[in-house]
Amino acid sequence: MHTETSSARADLSTLRGAAPQPAEVLTESGTALWVHRVGSEDWASHRDLRVDMLTADPTAFWADPDEARARTAQQWREEIAGPRLHLQARRGRGVLGGIALLPAGYTPEHQIPADRAHVVSLWVRPEARGNGISRVLFAAVAGLSLDLGRPDLRLDVDESNLAAQRLYERLGFTATGARDPREGRSTAWVEYAIRAERLLEE
Repeated sequence: MHTETSSARADLSTLRGAAPQPAEVLTESGTALWVHRVGSEDWASHRDLRVDMLTADPTAFWADPDEARARTAQQWREEIAGPRLHLQARRGRGVLGGIALLPAGYTPEHQIPADRAHVVSLWVRPEARGNGISRVLFAAVAGLSLDLGRPDLRLDVDESNLAAQRLYERLGFTATGARDPREGRSTAWVEYAIRAERLLEE
């Protein structure tokens, strides 16, 4: 991944630390939930969400479903400890969806500006969709990006995923025009961008 400065690593360490219990929030549809920052102790719920999302929507993500199913508990803990900051939308003990912030490039060769971060792994369980959960998750990840001093948010979506593109556009994202052909597929990833502050506007 992109090499971070010592101050950036310190910021990430702070964000991974114990956080106060978040307040319950209401989505636009009135669904009560809270956003939980994932820690190593949450590896099982993180695994279950990741495996479910890759099984349900395998073409929407970079990861391989079979590789994810084969991971050990330690490998899941290592993923949580990695550069991504994972969040879950929860109602009671149930996990309704998740999102992650990647304040680095996708690979060591992929360098990004110091004020940029990637939004990755957005997924809401099918039975929970249509309740505004994505908007709550995006607001939470925007807050994390501002805490890190990385307000320039980017995400990539398969050009064939029109439903996701409509969601991002409703939230204020705009297409940058950047395209990255997908290996082994006839489609490409298309990039969308937004300033984090916009996701926190009422």
